[in-house]
Amino acid sequence: MRAELAGARGCVLVIGAREANQVLLAHLSHVGYQWVLTEDLQELTRLAESARPDAVLVSATGKKALEALEAVRREPLLRELRVLADLTRSRSESLRKLPADDWVRSLEELTTRLDSALRERRLMERTRNRMQRLLEITQAATSSLELEEILRLAVEKVGAVINADRCSVVLVEDGNATSVTVVATMESPGLSLDMDLARYPELRRALETRKQVLVEEAQEDPLMAEVRPAITSLGVRSILVQPLVCHDELLGALFLRISHGSEGFNRDEQEFAQAVGAALANCIRNARMHTALKRKRDELELAYVERYRELSEANRRLKDLNRLKDEIIAVCSHDLRAPLQVLLGHGRLLLEGELDALQKQSAEAMIRQGRKILSLVESLLERGKGDVARLSIEPRVLDISVLCKESVTELEILAAERGVSLRADATERMMLIGDELKLHEVLQNLITNAIHHAKDAGQVVVRTSRLARPDGDVARIVVQDDGKGIPPEELPLVFDRYRSGAKAGGGTGLGLAICKEFVELHGGEIWAEAPPEGGAAFIFTLPLAQEVSRAVQNLPNKDTTEQPRVLVVEDEPEIAAVLVEVLRSRYRVDVARDGAEGLARARSGRPDLVVMDVFLPKLDGLDAAVALKSSSDTAGIPVILLSAHQGVADKVRALNLGAVDYMSKPFNAMELLVRTERALKLKKAEPELERTPAVTRRSGNDPITGLYDRRGLLLRLEHEVSRGRRYSRPVSLAVLRPDRPVMDEALLGLPDVMRARLRTQDLLGHLGDGVLGVILPECNVEAARNAISRLLPDVEKKTGMDYRSAVADVSHDSESADRILERLGAPGRA
Repeated sequence: MRAELAGARGCVLVIGAREANQVLLAHLSHVGYQWVLTEDLQELTRLAESARPDAVLVSATGKKALEALEAVRREPLLRELRVLADLTRSRSESLRKLPADDWVRSLEELTTRLDSALRERRLMERTRNRMQRLLEITQAATSSLELEEILRLAVEKVGAVINADRCSVVLVEDGNATSVTVVATMESPGLSLDMDLARYPELRRALETRKQVLVEEAQEDPLMAEVRPAITSLGVRSILVQPLVCHDELLGALFLRISHGSEGFNRDEQEFAQAVGAALANCIRNARMHTALKRKRDELELAYVERYRELSEANRRLKDLNRLKDEIIAVCSHDLRAPLQVLLGHGRLLLEGELDALQKQSAEAMIRQGRKILSLVESLLERGKGDVARLSIEPRVLDISVLCKESVTELEILAAERGVSLRADATERMMLIGDELKLHEVLQNLITNAIHHAKDAGQVVVRTSRLARPDGDVARIVVQDDGKGIPPEELPLVFDRYRSGAKAGGGTGLGLAICKEFVELHGGEIWAEAPPEGGAAFIFTLPLAQEVSRAVQNLPNKDTTEQPRVLVVEDEPEIAAVLVEVLRSRYRVDVARDGAEGLARARSGRPDLVVMDVFLPKLDGLDAAVALKSSSDTAGIPVILLSAHQGVADKVRALNLGAVDYMSKPFNAMELLVRTERALKLKKAEPELERTPAVTRRSGNDPITGLYDRRGLLLRLEHEVSRGRRYSRPVSLAVLRPDRPVMDEALLGLPDVMRARLRTQDLLGHLGDGVLGVILPECNVEAARNAISRLLPDVEKKTGMDYRSAVADVSHDSESADRILERLGAPGRA
């Protein structure tokens, strides 16, 4: 049953009998409430959907009251309503204990309770509605970065919640509150219109103070005095302005206005405007950042396209210039050849005639220099072919001391013109394998540079000496002047290409850069120093060819009719199979799978030739070559080294180690047979060679592990310490000592385990009885300790021993290397 009242306050669902609630129902109608009455709990769902009540009044008694309350709580449309228990007719204890939201003891109290429930429900609905609109605005802001779309939705949602006849969003540019643009309104969401702030003092104040401004009575507020005539005709009642600020950046404002209304903006609406303002400010800032990033991306893409076009054009011009350069070099070198040949011919004719001693010496000098100019012309032709030709060498056996003396002799005239004394201190014969033309250019560049920077009446000295190294002796060449020297901070930089420094004479510095390039091509090293006595010293090292004596080794005679035996040392089965297949047609072939096995087979079987890969497990090919040449039993066995590495420095080093040839992978089968035959013929043509005991002791190779022995490690340590001091870089030394001596068998394979944990430039040595030494260049003590701590578990697992370690920075240590090793726990010299 329903009671319909026009303009009712609200609707109440009454659960109880009609006869018992006549007075109650009449009172509800009297005070202006619509009511719906039912006793049947099965009708609750239908009545809840049709009547949409604002409150529930349980007027039943006893057990029925509890059942009614439980039924209301189960109904989805009613469970959020306020439930009142009617105590106007009965004050029984069971009703008092009923878990209702409130209890009504009189009819007067009933009206008060219902009004409170109605206000609470409407407030909840209003709050829910505003939260829903705020959520929709926030979702739109996070799902889209299109600002116009977000602002259009925002004014639509705000206008639906707040009873305002004007809702607008205005934006400012770059935080400038004097330039304001309307970008969205309820009437026209896509509007874009500049605003005159002089006509909107409330908006101006909100932007200046960055605080919400509320004008409750526009006709009375002093703030609106200057514009009151204009707003009176519009009937403006109340205005609310919420500034949009994000991360202290002023972005705009939300503008709300009520005209011809009886109520202004209440507290809830003000708070809702603040929440919407925060969400809008965040989305506006994100949208602007997105727009800026997009614009920047477009600019970068455009710049990239333009730069690519410029580079393409520059590359085309470079190619044209390179072709022109090649043509000029070819023409010049070709035109220089003919007159040089004429000069050399006439020079030879002069030598055939009758000349006194001085004239003969001059003619010989002319011919000698003409030949060098001709060699330079040939080199110029090769350079015209590009970097590949420049980085190639034509190696042959030469004496670096003789080359130094010749270079000094050639430049004596230049030195004399500048009043500089030039002399060579190079008495020891030092043979190496290198490109004479390139090494001659290195010496000429360095000596000319020294003459240029020597002081007046000063001197330039070229010295040569021999240095012992674990992997073979090296020649040390020093070109020193007595000029003003090089600042310490420039010493590591003087070889940089195109650097104009103290020693570059204000030029490009290309000469020193070329010297560095050519020296490193030969497997050497070059640097500059500032001697204590003043001036500058340029020093470079070159690996020497292994010294051998011509003593004949008394080896057993072999049957000349028997096929020569070739030992192939290769760890990759496929390549080993190819080598065997190619060589077995002419020779007997044995195979070893690693460097240690190859060394053992060579010592036991004494093959006629060893064909060996450079990169091998356990013991690499270069160290194995050193070991072979260090033993009198195997020094006469020729070695051909194979490698996929194309570096020419490795080629020179391999030849200096005593290998008779070097081949790059992949190799040609016919070429392999030709080189093998040539190596065997050389072996037959020359007497068997034997290493002297001194060279054997200098080898620095540990036969058990293939690592450096004590002497080899000490020699390498001196070299690394010297390098570290030159470039102000740390060098650390670590000693790993077992708790008891380690058997030789436990050390097999240990180098591979250690190298897997260390850097390529770290150097390893076996000092005997399982004691290991590690040199760590360019590594301070802390980093070295960390590296060794990672290494120790692997070493202990491999050897089955417990190890202790000690680490020290030796780059500035004044003690001898021997003393440092003993201090770190290494055994003393045997």
